[in-house]
Amino acid sequence: MNLRRSLLACVLALTLPLSGIAQSNTLLLNSFLAPQHPVTSMVIKPWAERIGQVTEGRVKVDVAPSSLAAPHQQIASVNKGVFDVAYQFHGLMAEQVKLNQIAHLPFVNTTSRGSSVALWRTYQKHFAKVKEIEDVHVLGMFVLPPGVFYGMKGPIDGMDKLKGRKVYALPGVPATLLQAAGAGVVAAPAARSHEIVSGKTVDAFAGYSVSDANGLKTLSYATDVTDITGNLTAPSFVLFINKKRWTGLSEKDRKAIESISGEALAQSMKMYDDLEIKARADAAASGIKFHRASDSFNKDLQALGAPLTQSWLTDAQKLGVNGREALDFYRTEAIANR
Repeated sequence: MNLRRSLLACVLALTLPLSGIAQSNTLLLNSFLAPQHPVTSMVIKPWAERIGQVTEGRVKVDVAPSSLAAPHQQIASVNKGVFDVAYQFHGLMAEQVKLNQIAHLPFVNTTSRGSSVALWRTYQKHFAKVKEIEDVHVLGMFVLPPGVFYGMKGPIDGMDKLKGRKVYALPGVPATLLQAAGAGVVAAPAARSHEIVSGKTVDAFAGYSVSDANGLKTLSYATDVTDITGNLTAPSFVLFINKKRWTGLSEKDRKAIESISGEALAQSMKMYDDLEIKARADAAASGIKFHRASDSFNKDLQALGAPLTQSWLTDAQKLGVNGREALDFYRTEAIANR
């Protein structure tokens, strides 16, 4: 057993009641985001707790008190047995997993629930057969509310506010699009964004929602928020479990876990939409100004985004998937379930 995992097991054993220690099927889940971040506190931990309920205590999931691996090492760490269950940002898998990047494309997302349902159903209908994620067993996917532009010295309301400016962006589509706009992009996982933004080495940041900016402690550095018509992008994640640990569970328990994962997990993301509404109201009350991008700014961004969409369509074709059909399906589902 991995040494780090063994040490953590000892810590958990000292803090858990004896009934918890006695579990024969105890899984260790890693969340690379901080315990107070909404993804951990509202999505991951409640889902983990429900596993104990739906399996009637036969399977228990312990959430590591702090991350045991870097954001980009989640799948590799599950395969090595450092922990059993994890989730990973699709933007950090862009070279290995092409199809699921659909959720990061510009102008395709609606709400957290709408996009999460769209991604899961599109994956099931169009992508799963390609087996891009083979090393682990996929349990579900979720998409956070769409990302926006944050100005730290006034609003980002035109291409002139991006060109030549230093901007933090999530890796993948946000970073690529902003580079095309002429910005000096600092791309890093969301978990590192506070370090970058708080250091005030950038003039703006982009790629995640207001509720996530609040959870990541970067929102207080913004003076203005700019929303893009049709939405710029949205962070998406895949939730998975080590294959051996999965097959080691009884069929009854696997079915129970599946009943609260997949579609059910996607539908539950309505709670994140509610959180976003509250976060925006609180931000406005604190003095942050909200703006809607002008038609000309929207058109400029759409022009920059078109090559990204075409590149994804090309990748889909190479993998034997009708990309246009999948993209139309995704958009339809995202709108229908928002």
